[in-house]
Amino acid sequence: MHPNSGRPVVSMSTLGRYGRFGNQIIQYAFLKLYAKRYDLKVQTSSWIGRDLFGHHDDPVSRKYPRIHETNIMNKRKLLSDPHPRLINVDIQGYFQFHTRFYAPYRADFRSLFQPVPEVASLMEQGLRRLRANGRTVIGLHLRRGDFLTRQEVEADKKIYFIPPNEWYIQWLKSVWPHAENPVLYIASDELESVLPDFSEFGPLTCRDLFEPFPTADYYPDHYILSHCDMLGISSSTFSYTASMLNKRACFFLRPDQVQRKLIPYNPWNSPINPWLYLMGL
Repeated sequence: MHPNSGRPVVSMSTLGRYGRFGNQIIQYAFLKLYAKRYDLKVQTSSWIGRDLFGHHDDPVSRKYPRIHETNIMNKRKLLSDPHPRLINVDIQGYFQFHTRFYAPYRADFRSLFQPVPEVASLMEQGLRRLRANGRTVIGLHLRRGDFLTRQEVEADKKIYFIPPNEWYIQWLKSVWPHAENPVLYIASDELESVLPDFSEFGPLTCRDLFEPFPTADYYPDHYILSHCDMLGISSSTFSYTASMLNKRACFFLRPDQVQRKLIPYNPWNSPINPWLYLMGL
């Protein structure tokens, strides 16, 4: 018998199918941090993290009782409880807690999302090309795509908020003259529609730095955002999780719907999505 066969299990059979990349980062981080804290085995469905980060956890071996995070009392205390509440179950949800609950596990969180050597080599080549164009890398994430189609009701307009480009331009104009040899990098799922507004800054994109990356065409953007010196994100877990992995940046800014501008935030002491947080989700 395998020596670990008797250990209790926590599984996530929906990993890779419950939200996009940023959501999967948070879901996997919660799963692994929870399992490590309470010495549980992890089982997952297949997801892109196997190819990017080398995570070959055991597949889900049986149909465990499913528990959705909306049915978990005091779910934000799951990582600090003295004893585990989720054992031999299959968990589902987004686990987008205020990041102060993840902060004690920052080093472990970041260690989970380091690319495997062959991927790291390609990403580092692109990063070197970017830094050859300037000393201070300023990164922006301008989410469009599915955010446009999800704004069907008023609540969704707040959750999937798309700030105007002018907010980012105003911020760039305030920092550009004071940055040492700045270079702008723009990550977006609709580059053609956003790039013209930023032409005065001569932005570079993944298409300028990388060969096509069919494994996950979005990953080069995530990698670069996690290595910028200044970062302005969108209302998206994609760029928020990149900021959590970023050890270099001296400025992190995000759009604020009330103040109607970009405001500073601490990636490790902020709600991932402010509107979901206010709604208690």
